[in-house]
Amino acid sequence: MMDAATYLGFLALVLAVLLTPGPSVTLGIVHGMADGARRAAFTVLGDISANMLQMIAAVAGLGLILAQSATLFLAIKIAGVAYLAWLGFRMIRRSFRVRPPVEVAAQGAPRSRWWHFRQGFIVAGTSPKAILFYGALFPQFIDPAAPLWSQFAILAITCAILDFWIVWGYAALAALGARRFAGAGGAWIDRIGGIMMLGAAAWLARAQR
Repeated sequence: MMDAATYLGFLALVLAVLLTPGPSVTLGIVHGMADGARRAAFTVLGDISANMLQMIAAVAGLGLILAQSATLFLAIKIAGVAYLAWLGFRMIRRSFRVRPPVEVAAQGAPRSRWWHFRQGFIVAGTSPKAILFYGALFPQFIDPAAPLWSQFAILAITCAILDFWIVWGYAALAALGARRFAGAGGAWIDRIGGIMMLGAAAWLARAQR
């Protein structure tokens, strides 16, 4: 087991990191504005599912490989940047398209849960910096003399729970704001969301090993 002081130190560090908005938080906010907090919860589930795989990969040694391989790091980063930029440009283009009344009414229906989950998974999964972060973080709080996997389970589950509630909290606040200004029409949501996605792409593009 892990002593209380070590766990509290881990908790404080992870909270500070997760509260800083990144691509996954940005996507959660965009989905919250567009489709509401309930649908955005599936975006967050996709996010933490990818994060759990990244945590396992970090412990298994992929973090070390990524830290040493500039080519692999760059390839994953380019995929993530391209996907975020594509989402952003698509939303901005859609916001300027003239919609007939039938299309506007159809657009009011929220997208599927699987669509939200898939986008959350892809955005989180194409962030190579996450694997490096977990690979650097976990060894600082794991006692090599104690059972490894029980300690890893505590840290990983803590990260997943905090990640879910923080990202979903951002999404819920965005959904609340979108409802209050719903009378302004849906185009502004696409424009703001598209700009945020492009900003997230630029943020990820600057990520260094």
